[in-house]
Amino acid sequence: MGEPRLRQAVRALLLDQDDHVLLVRFDWPGLDLEGGFWACPGGGVDLGESHEEALRRELAEELGLDGFDIEGAVWRLTRLFPMAHWDGQTEVTYLVRAPRFEPRPRVDLAAENVHGIRWFPPAEIAAEQVTFSPRDLAPQLARVLTEGVPDVPHEIPALG
Repeated sequence: MGEPRLRQAVRALLLDQDDHVLLVRFDWPGLDLEGGFWACPGGGVDLGESHEEALRRELAEELGLDGFDIEGAVWRLTRLFPMAHWDGQTEVTYLVRAPRFEPRPRVDLAAENVHGIRWFPPAEIAAEQVTFSPRDLAPQLARVLTEGVPDVPHEIPALG
């Protein structure tokens, strides 16, 4: 069978001045999660693109966000799941801080199975009333808020 074909992706743990987190809601046919799941914005790294270039492009497309600072990689997650041309993906999530803004997508997010964007206060994430990706987003967020950007991104177990 060989090694799995893994798509390389980047995401932003995007925090405003009050440490609220901007998340996007994924939902598509065949997904066995009622209401989908909320995840950090981002997407695939194109051939020849650096992680920083990909993250800047993705946040501009999905959120209309330009001119932000990337503080560093906070976690890495690899998961196997069926997707076109890939067996799964490895995504690196970077801490990004920006003043609160109203997202203005520049692409059709529904075509990417994104069906919502909203800010979550840390307490709402900790309450875990909806499904997040990673599944343990609350403790991952708490770690970043307490410890900042680590020297090496934290590896989240595959079920995370």
